[in-house]
Amino acid sequence: PPSTLRKEELHSPPPPPRGRCLLSSASSSISIAVMPITIVHCWSAPRSRSTALLYSFEARGCDTIALDEPLYRRWLQEKRGTNGIGRPYEEELLGGEAPDDEDAANAFRWEREKKCLNQRVFEAVQTLVDRGETEGGCVFLKQITKFSYLFDFATNFERESAGGDAGRWRRKCLELFADHDVVHRHVLLIRDPVAILSSWTGKSGTVHNNNTHPDEIGITKLMEIYSEVLGASMSGSDTHEPVVIDSDDLAWDPRSTLEGLCDSLGLGYTESMLKWEPGPHDCDGPWAKWWYSDVWESDGWDLDNGIGHSRTQKYRTVPPSLVSCIRMSTPAYDFLSTLTASYRKRAIATPPSGRLYEDPRNENVLVFVGTPSATSRRGKGRIVPREMAAISPFDSSVQGGDATWEGIRVYHGRIFHLKEHLDRLFRSARALGFENTHSREEVKDAIFRVLAANGMRDGAHMRLTLTRGQKCTSSMNPLFNCYG
Repeated sequence: PPSTLRKEELHSPPPPPRGRCLLSSASSSISIAVMPITIVHCWSAPRSRSTALLYSFEARGCDTIALDEPLYRRWLQEKRGTNGIGRPYEEELLGGEAPDDEDAANAFRWEREKKCLNQRVFEAVQTLVDRGETEGGCVFLKQITKFSYLFDFATNFERESAGGDAGRWRRKCLELFADHDVVHRHVLLIRDPVAILSSWTGKSGTVHNNNTHPDEIGITKLMEIYSEVLGASMSGSDTHEPVVIDSDDLAWDPRSTLEGLCDSLGLGYTESMLKWEPGPHDCDGPWAKWWYSDVWESDGWDLDNGIGHSRTQKYRTVPPSLVSCIRMSTPAYDFLSTLTASYRKRAIATPPSGRLYEDPRNENVLVFVGTPSATSRRGKGRIVPREMAAISPFDSSVQGGDATWEGIRVYHGRIFHLKEHLDRLFRSARALGFENTHSREEVKDAIFRVLAANGMRDGAHMRLTLTRGQKCTSSMNPLFNCYG
């Protein structure tokens, strides 16, 4: 059988909720064969290779059913006409009827979208139960971040609405799930915002009218979803922490990335996930021909170079209208990327001890980064996690190695020769001609703050670095150090 719902299954009413019953003739007792089923909600912004990942899971075979954006129709129903949101196919999608020029064989795609997410999940789980996949099954839902307000992360169902039937189908799901081991997992599929947005006004621009409103793009929504899922996992519900993967890792090393993803989800990996048939797929939403032309040309992940079809690398200009969205989106991407397996495995060498962190306190060490005070403003210093500690590429230390530093040690709650270290630091700064440096009190305050935040009172070594400051350009002339 195909890995998505068969057309006859889509059009027929769903069977009543039940488990798979086994009758024992010796005891005349009836027992329920509990089937483990994993429902995967994969959240991403558009242009994140989410359709390719949808096809990967569809290609697992008859133990998996793939659903394509089951909240799309309701989102468009509520959002069209606001913030410039519209689609060339919106009337047909909302009406659930194929356009006049649509192939009759595709009519089921438009009709299918009338169903709420909860109904489609119910039908998918029931189909897996009826197929008798005793080793378990998977329902994979491709979800777009801008639809997330329609989803209740506390219950893992579509939110009820006036006049809708989400509530009725939620109750039917709960009746069905009671007979089986059903678990919901959430995946955040991230991608560099510049890569997403530089392609935003390309071929697909005619579909979304080149609309750059955050409600349309939805990258920042990933942080909200992460917070929702993490909160649900901490509240004692059955929800697990979200799994975060970078779509560039999928393109660069699809086999290892898919193996790691399946392992994190408690699913078995299969080599079939690397390949799929070119062209339209049964799981596609009716909007596919407007959006999926690139992935339709592919036949799977290329084990050497991303998605498997011949294409040249595209170098795109980022429209100025999207720069503000990049500014908003980058912090979310930077944080979420630190939760990926590729980030955790980024080390390319191991210290002589064989341990990446000889002192375990260093793995989550907090770092102080700050600029000095001036007559017109206060100093701006803050403590941040090590993976988020950064200075500008325009800083003098980066541009020309223009900095001075001290190595300071802490023993038994006391800083060893702090006065002497600071004396030497400021002598070096004067010798280099630094201007607008931190005051001695500011440096001492930063030292005490970061030591206290880390709880380090003994056996600690601190690298204290003072740079000439941030430039407004890459010129080596110190007169361009405008920011201190």
